[in-house]
This record gives sequence, C-alpha cells and structure tokens, in this order.
Amino acid sequence: MRFFVRTLGCKVNWLDSARISAALCSAGHQAVSDEAEAEVVVVNSCAVTAEAERKSRQHVNAAARAGRRVAVIGCGPRVDGERWHQRGDTALVFASEERLLAHFGARPVANPVAPGTRTRLPLAVQGGCDDRCAFCVTRIARGSHHSQPLAAVVEQARRAAELGVREIVLTGINLAAWGCENTRQPGAARLGELIAALLRQTPIPRIRLSSLGPQYLNDAFFDAFADPRVCDHLHLSAQSGSAAVLERMRRGHGVEEIRRAARRVRARRPHAGLAADLIAGFPGEREHDFAATEALVEEIAFAKLHVFPFSPRQGTAAALLSDQLPVAVRKARAARLRRQGERLRRAFAAGQFGREVVVLAERNGTGLSGNYLRLRVPGASEGELRTVSVSKASLVAD
Repeated sequence: MRFFVRTLGCKVNWLDSARISAALCSAGHQAVSDEAEAEVVVVNSCAVTAEAERKSRQHVNAAARAGRRVAVIGCGPRVDGERWHQRGDTALVFASEERLLAHFGARPVANPVAPGTRTRLPLAVQGGCDDRCAFCVTRIARGSHHSQPLAAVVEQARRAAELGVREIVLTGINLAAWGCENTRQPGAARLGELIAALLRQTPIPRIRLSSLGPQYLNDAFFDAFADPRVCDHLHLSAQSGSAAVLERMRRGHGVEEIRRAARRVRARRPHAGLAADLIAGFPGEREHDFAATEALVEEIAFAKLHVFPFSPRQGTAAALLSDQLPVAVRKARAARLRRQGERLRRAFAAGQFGREVVVLAERNGTGLSGNYLRLRVPGASEGELRTVSVSKASLVAD
C-alpha cells in the first residue's frame, strides 16, 4: 500500500512517526510525500491541549472525506481511547504502535530512524513522567519515566555522525530528568553526565537540547553545557512566573529555580538564547499572578516564548478546579505574552548584531545558530557549518 504519515505535536511524536514509517517500508509498503497519493493516511495525534486534539480530529476527518483509509495512533487514543474508538466509521484507532504495525503486517525494525538529511536528528533519550503536574495529560499518554541507557544513546549518536548528521537534538517527555529513578527525584538527574559522555565519545559537532525542567539542572549539567559543542540555547519548561500558580500547578519548582537556571546559563554562555514554555490563565490565576509572569519574562529577557492558553484536559486535577477563568481571559493573556515575546525576540536578535556565529546550513539557504537565530547562508551546502555575521541583512524574521 501507499501510505502517508501526518504528525502533530512534539519531537517525540515525530520520532514515533519515523519508527512507524521505517517499519511499514520494511514490510514492503511505500511511503509517499503527498497525502493525495496515499491509500492510507496514518494520523499520529497530539492531545496536549484541546486545540491540539481538535486539529488531530480535523486531519482524520479531512483524510476520510478524501476517500483515504485512516489509521490513528498517538496521544489521542492513549488519553481518551473510548472517544476515539467511537469513530470506527471513519478511522482505525490503535492504542499502540505494535497493534498498528501488526494490522498492516509489519514489525518494529532495529535502528529505525535513518537520517535523511545532513543537518539535525532528534534522539529520544527519555520517555514518560512520574510528576503529577495538575494540568498535564502527557503522563497519562506516555506512562512512567524511563531513561535510555547511556551506551545506547552514545551508539545512536555515533551512528548519526557516521551518516553525516551534524547536530543531534536530545529530546524526551521530561528530558532533564534523564538518569533519575523517577522524575520526582530531581537531585538524582544525570543529564550532564550523558552530555559529557556524548562530548567525549562521539564526534558529533553540535548537541542541542529540547525543553528542560529547571529543578533538574545541577552543577554537572552546567559544566557540560559550557562546552562550545553544546548549542547555547536553553528552553525552560517554566509555565508561570507566579509562585502561587506554580504551587497550584504542582510543578515541583518555584520561581527561583527559573531565575537560577537563567543566571547560571548566562554566566557560562553570555550570548545564550533562553526560551520558555508558559501557560496563561491557569485556574485561580489572578491579575497580579499574571503580572508576575510578565515581570519574570521581562527580567530574564527570554529570547523566545511558547505560550498556551490553559486548556482543561479530562483526567487532570486542574480540570476539576472550581476557579476556572473565562476562555476570553485565557486567550487575552496568552496574546499579551506572545506580543511581549515577539518584542523580546527582536531585542535579543538586535543585541547579536555584529557577532559572528556558526550556522548549520539547511536546504533552503538558511540555518540555525547555536542560540537559535535563523540566518541566511547563501551558497552553503546542506549540512555545512558556516560562520555568519549577524545583521539585519542576514537575519530571517520568525
């Protein structure tokens, strides 16, 4: 059969899709790059917010209306399998990759993620989470925390380097907790040890990190982060700048841990780009709580914000709280944070003007610096690491 995989959500979902695609191809099926050419559309769904789940269902409906057979996998069926299985008239719904592959006569394959580019490759080194954040359905969808063995990660990175990959992106559901027995033991985190091993034992030119919980970042992490082969970009899963809201969220960290992480990063890497995930309009968030978030964002001068209006998810503690804010208030606060983030993003870029940075060139004539500026690299080959002067002319607006 000819199949197309539609992926929504995080980098972990993208890696799951790559595994599925590799296994189906190994069984003799043909992957196509255009959904219109497919006989079967696999929708790898996301359920992190109500909007993400709505988009997942929208893609399922569109493919079904176009006459395609549709198979659904991912966090949607894991979180709310009963509701998804009610769609039996439009889609086949699978609770696991193994069941989907078995349905199509395929089996998981060894080393399934083969890089198709000389730029970057995500590596899932951690999965699941044992935290009890009040708003999060991910632990329901992804199960308990587990870390990939250090030797296995090193071997994957070596193989990626042999295939020409220039940058690996370490990712996970709670990446910073790598090495903990469970994610509620932040003092046992060993992500710094993993990064140090990759630096010692592999020739990968660049290592990038996806989102990190600030409470897990210890001395060993910052020692490893100081190495110039580690991209000077730190994405913090902050969620709020209000101590009261963070406590209600059951985040396991306070505001000071966010500040401390920012200070320690800039002490080692002064030009680092700092990013943050933020939720606007959590239940009980008063105007002064939201103002505290705006103040923290300004104080730290985040270079990029990922902002989400609070979305109550079935099965989470936050969905049962009585002091839900009106949707309009949530959306308005999210819009305010996004505008603030756009202004700070422009200020960060302007502050880099005149610096020379190393950019990893992509196919479209642009590439990313270590601190996550997209810059023009005319004439560069894909996968080339080129030194570029940051300027108005070289900067590509987000």
